[in-house]
Amino acid sequence: MREGIKTFGARFAGRVNAEKLRFAIEYVDFGESGLAFETICDYIVEEDAPISEEEYRLAVDIFHQMKMKWGAGSLEDMKALIVKDPGAEA
Repeated sequence: MREGIKTFGARFAGRVNAEKLRFAIEYVDFGESGLAFETICDYIVEEDAPISEEEYRLAVDIFHQMKMKWGAGSLEDMKALIVKDPGAEA
């Protein structure tokens, strides 16, 4: 799961501030995978970063696999950011 969260975060390079993204992903290396994922999602929402349907489904899958109790609000907010071609919006 740790690498999956890092990979998920890395997908947003160019759409989310690089320093913020690096900061969030580093939480994984400190055993804070849940915090890393939540922070990545928060940054996506804060920056109105476009997200593909596939990336959104991946976020939902990670959320459920981790049995997270927080962060559902960010997922709802991310749903509003879904676009057909997120690369075209960057």
